[in-house]
Amino acid sequence: MIDNYGFCELNEADLAAISGGSSEDIAQNLRTLRVTSHLSREELADKLNIELSTLARYEVGNRIPSIDTIITIAKIFNTDVSNIIL
Repeated sequence: MIDNYGFCELNEADLAAISGGSSEDIAQNLRTLRVTSHLSREELADKLNIELSTLARYEVGNRIPSIDTIITIAKIFNTDVSNIIL
């Protein structure tokens, strides 16, 4: 639906297609980055200043990190955001 300002509403499937990744993709990429960097969940949660349970939810795909958190994760692992979301 396009409104008078030229904006449109996107459903979840459309948004996922644009952003390039589902929660499962982000979860797997995050877990892989953490494990290959030899960081525990506790260490990464501390670096992100989030609860351990929140990080666990990110890693199993039950929750998607905010864009700010994704950017911080990319900085921690010295990688591009696309390596997390794609």
